[in-house]
Amino acid sequence: MNRIIIGLVLVYFLIFPVFNMPYLNTFLIILFMYILLAESYDLLGGYTGYINMGHIAFFGIGAYTFGLLWNKGLPLYLSFLAGTLAAVIFAILISFPFFRLRGAYFSLAAFALVKLMEHLTLNLSSITHGSDGLKVLEGNRMIPMYYLCLLLVVAVIAVSYFIMRSRLGLAMASIREEEEIAFDFGVPVQRVKTTAMVISASFAGLMGGFYTWYTIFINPSMVFGTEIALLPVAMAMLGGSGVIIGPVIGAVFLLIVEETLWTRFAYLHTAAYGLVILCVGLFMPGGLVRLGPIRRFLIRMGLFNEL
Repeated sequence: MNRIIIGLVLVYFLIFPVFNMPYLNTFLIILFMYILLAESYDLLGGYTGYINMGHIAFFGIGAYTFGLLWNKGLPLYLSFLAGTLAAVIFAILISFPFFRLRGAYFSLAAFALVKLMEHLTLNLSSITHGSDGLKVLEGNRMIPMYYLCLLLVVAVIAVSYFIMRSRLGLAMASIREEEEIAFDFGVPVQRVKTTAMVISASFAGLMGGFYTWYTIFINPSMVFGTEIALLPVAMAMLGGSGVIIGPVIGAVFLLIVEETLWTRFAYLHTAAYGLVILCVGLFMPGGLVRLGPIRRFLIRMGLFNEL
């Protein structure tokens, strides 16, 4: 049943641009970007239990690396690759000191890293153009961006699915449940956590490059700001962290709320994301997908895949 549903949904999204509805195309591009950020965050946050409040740093690094190198004349595909590699290398470098921290200390340190990156991009104006922002070559890229984002969403969900059924996924789950016991039973804890962060960073970094290419212009607050930093965490926790479809449901829910309500109260976005994280943690720690009726429905549809 789940394969039929997934196949029909995928076919629908593949043919959707044929209907030539620019607003809905833009809406779906944003939705795909949200899903990608939430799912890639959950590869670390949901599967190992390390709530990475600094996940968006990989997105911002990919965005700026792509923009700077493409402006220097590097071919497009190499600029995308360079942005992804920059995010991956950064993930490897920070994994050694950051994974010495646990729980709230890890989350706070990761969030502080995002703020540090925002200040660096603001102050290194000779490279990043600071608050003036970074602009790349203009062009109408809606349809290519639509298919690139759709491809990335399919890829990150497929990777999540295969990790969930692999030895790596089992090792990640054991770390989430009890890290010391996992280590005692021979799980290479540091290597598993670093691998999870690298996979997570690669998707976010590539999405950052796509984002710069699509929007034409970025500045530090767009890719390192508090609002976008809280977004992946809020979506994953609201939908249900550790369940493949959880971040998807969270992304859909929050984007619909944004389009119908928050556009009138744009200044409340950051507070609203923080409130979502707080309320989910206090009153609904399993997220929407673990609520009784929703969980039973997803199980019947064959869509409840949990690590």
